Amino acid sequence: MKTITEAMHWRYSTKEFDANKKISAEDFESLKDILRLSPSSTNIQPWHFVIADDDAGKARIAKSTSGMFDFNAPKITDASHVIVFCSRIDADEAFLRDVL
Repeated sequence: MKTITEAMHWRYSTKEFDANKKISAEDFESLKDILRLSPSSTNIQPWHFVIADDDAGKARIAKSTSGMFDFNAPKITDASHVIVFCSRIDADEAFLRDVL
């Protein structure tokens, strides 16, 4: 079994995706469970996820690459699924009241 440090020495940043390969529904459900269960320090989970798994959704997300980051558009449109991580920048009293 590798240590975390050993695992971090081997990492791979995907530069392009095979548009014909798809993550199975079962595997993606497992991934969504992991995302939902991710803890935060105060257990308020101040985030949500936007998931695109179809061409229209991925195209909408790819619009964010226009301009200087056009080269990233195929990474979004060719990926099986795209997850956008969205986080609150503050947790005011009203938000905490709603959560609790």
